[in-house]
Amino acid sequence: MYKETNKRSIVKGNGLRAQLLRGGIGSLAVRMFNSLIVFALTVLLARTMGAEGFGVYSFSLAVILLLAIPSQVGIPELLVRETAKAQANKDWPLLRGLWRWGNLAVFSFSFLSLLLAMMVIFFIVGGEDSQRIEVIVIGLVLIPLMALGNVRSACMRGLRRMVLGQLPDSVVRPGILLLLVFITSLYFTDSTLIEPRLVITLYVLASFIALLLSSIMLKKTRPIELKRVFLPRYESHVWWKAVLPLALISGLQLVNSYADIIVLGLFHDGTEVGIYRAVIQLSLLVSFGLQAINQVLHPHFSRLYVLEDYKKLQKLVTVSARVILLLSLPPVLLFIVYGEEVLSFLFGNLFYAGGIALAILALGQLVNTSMGSVGALLNMTGHERYTVRGVAVAAIINVILNFLLIPTYGMEGAAIATAVSMVIWNLLLRYYVRQKLGIESSGLLVRLK
Repeated sequence: MYKETNKRSIVKGNGLRAQLLRGGIGSLAVRMFNSLIVFALTVLLARTMGAEGFGVYSFSLAVILLLAIPSQVGIPELLVRETAKAQANKDWPLLRGLWRWGNLAVFSFSFLSLLLAMMVIFFIVGGEDSQRIEVIVIGLVLIPLMALGNVRSACMRGLRRMVLGQLPDSVVRPGILLLLVFITSLYFTDSTLIEPRLVITLYVLASFIALLLSSIMLKKTRPIELKRVFLPRYESHVWWKAVLPLALISGLQLVNSYADIIVLGLFHDGTEVGIYRAVIQLSLLVSFGLQAINQVLHPHFSRLYVLEDYKKLQKLVTVSARVILLLSLPPVLLFIVYGEEVLSFLFGNLFYAGGIALAILALGQLVNTSMGSVGALLNMTGHERYTVRGVAVAAIINVILNFLLIPTYGMEGAAIATAVSMVIWNLLLRYYVRQKLGIESSGLLVRLK
């Protein structure tokens, strides 16, 4: 009886272990649902749009996400960190000011991004490809919708409401899009393919619904003390100073994520882009544990660092790194041995050609997971400028390698460029974590005491 009660208290208590268990289990569940939904969505889109149409859609979405970089300028990452600090210090006036400042800043920069996008869009995609241009123009509505949604999710995650903070973007938006695409596909025959412009329109609708839900959730989960604070306090100069490196990190990470798709689309047809997009989506299953657990760790890294509890911080980093690596091993082995068969079974016989690229990306993701939460550690402890250095070097190498390898080797060249940049990025960030924090991020190299 005592043991049962003790186990319940471990999970239901307010201590760090209980919070991590609840957040970890919930975050893994959300991430698993996200992976399944996005996976099913990718399969459905590939089969209902065809490889070429799926390639046009994937290229256009990659361009939109890159154009959206100025709309957030690192503000969501800052909100997670500063919300956790303000709550720990019970500084409610500062928290209210932080949230108002974040919403206003993101809203303003969203319009700046839209203006910038309209100015450069034709130079990026080429004036002759009217289908790509049309899809991108429709998708520009996503910039403010996704930016404001990310702000609300960041605020909830900063309050350590990890599961709720991830639901709108990770489950609701892709889930609604999957449902809309499925319903739409019922009206098309096997010989008729769904057009990319219709899919991007459905994406806009799903994003709008997710934004509404995240606004309602944040209103219900905000600290009750905020209702009694009438005068918000602002530290705008401090926040803007911290935002620049975080903005560079976000932007460079997006470059690393989408440079291969965009460069491949510039040199090869939509069919190869569509196959490679399916390959990327599968390879992300290797790192789903890292992405899920990182969402839980962010505010705890910030809290423990502020409290100068470095021993507990190291233990948390090591245990989480080992769990992340363990979760990544099964999909890596599957994709290396049976990658071509998996692609052919899920997406169709035409996608069999992506097997080699899938194996390459899976190995790159394995290195990514083996290094642990390097970026989260630096960003949540005020050392984001070192993350910028590592990610910038990787982004430059990524772009250079893409332009060198893709014209000759196609999707395999894109996979090599992405995997190499991923390895460089993680090794550099691990070095900075050891140098600046005295923490070993890889669970393979530290023995818990």
